[in-house]
Order: sequence, then C-alpha cells, then structure tokens
Amino acid sequence: MPLLEISGLTQRFGGLQALTGFSFQLEEHELVGLIGPNGAGKTTVFNIVSGFYKPTEGGIVFDGRRINGLKPHQITTLGIARTFQNIRLWNDMTVLDNIRLARYAWLGYNFWDAIFRTKRYYQAENAIENRAREVLEMMGLRDYAGELPKNLPYGLQRRVELARALASNPRLLLLDEPAAGLSSADADELIRFIRWIHDEFKLSIWMIEHQMKVVMNLCQHITVIDFGCVIASGTPEEIRNNHDVIKAYLGDDTL
Repeated sequence: MPLLEISGLTQRFGGLQALTGFSFQLEEHELVGLIGPNGAGKTTVFNIVSGFYKPTEGGIVFDGRRINGLKPHQITTLGIARTFQNIRLWNDMTVLDNIRLARYAWLGYNFWDAIFRTKRYYQAENAIENRAREVLEMMGLRDYAGELPKNLPYGLQRRVELARALASNPRLLLLDEPAAGLSSADADELIRFIRWIHDEFKLSIWMIEHQMKVVMNLCQHITVIDFGCVIASGTPEEIRNNHDVIKAYLGDDTL
C-alpha cells in the first residue's frame, strides 16, 4: 500500500479550475518532485494534502486513512508536515520557541494542568523542550536557540523552518520551493542537506521546486503538471529527455 495515494483530485475556485483529475502515489521513503510553471497548480496540491483546502472532487489516502476534509493540525498529527514557499516563522519568538510550537499538537495535558502547574504539565513541557533542543542540535542550530528568526540570514531561516517541520516527527515532509531565494552555492548545500534529512529521519519527501539542478539531483521520480493536469511523469532522466517538458518548462534541450 502506498504511503500517500491521490485519486482524481479536482479543485475549483468559483469559475477557475486549478486542478483536474490529479492522481499520484508515493511510497515509503521516496524522495519525489512536482514541477510546472507558475500557476500550474503545484501549491494547490500541497494545500489540499495538508488540509488548507478541501478538494472539490477526488480522494486522498495517507497510510491507509482517508484524510479529505481534515484540519491542518489533524493531518499534522497523522504524520504530514510541510514548509512554505514564503518562509512562515514567528519572527518575534525565539528559534527554540518556534520549534517547541511544532510539538503542541501532542500536549499531553489539559487546561487545569496548565493552570495548576501539575506534574503532568511539567513532564509534557520538559518532553517538548527536550525534543526541540534535540532537533536544533541535529540541524546545526543549537547556537541560535535564543535568536529571533528575523535576525538570522535567509539560509538559516530556511533551516529553522525545516527544523520546525521535522520536530513534529513526520512520515511525509512536503517542501514547497525550498531553494527559493537561494544562491547557486546555497542550493548546492541545500541538496546535501535534504539528502541528509531524507536518510537521517527515515521519511518520505515530496518537493515542489523550480531550480532544476535541485530537482534533478535529489528526486527519484518527478511529476510535471500544467494548468492543473499531469503532462509527464518519470525518472529525472525521462523528464530530462521529454520533448514536451523541455519545450513547456525548460526552454531548451539541456538542463
């Protein structure tokens, strides 16, 4: 059984049809890509899978459970986490607190525990703190725990966003243009970093990306969409040599 299975996904916004019959499967521990021009419907797919949109038609099954219509926090607790094309961090909270917040879907205590500071409250808060610091250590962010994200370089902000997603212990990580705004050298570092995350955390990764160098170096399989429809699907080599993809997205015959 695939970890994620999408069948006939259609999304309409009034008179605009953003997706038409989109179908997709992702296996455990795969690292795959979703590419296409601006407005093709890529982020719409991620918004539906992560619960921000409710699909007009179609089904989404994650780990054997239908997740259509679930709220984002419910989908997170099932094991799906994501990052965003535009970094969405709480800039007036420390890096550590940004990571801590990713664990609050699993509080483990109730309102009265928080009011009276019960043993259960302290145990849960200590567990959240320990997990957050563990993730910061693994991601090379320990020295920035007390910093505000807005004071960090752009590349480190991207890393903090990744750390926050990983703190929720996902089985599937959705990356929406992780190389956006990065230089060529930073993109090379990102390739190594995502590959390390994939192996170290033993998870599946589905990524949207416009930098072909990143996609071709990382992804085992790539899906290409245009105007909300799949026009090609295959290995990086197959996509590299697909005439329609070259013509529509890449502009020439080489990557």
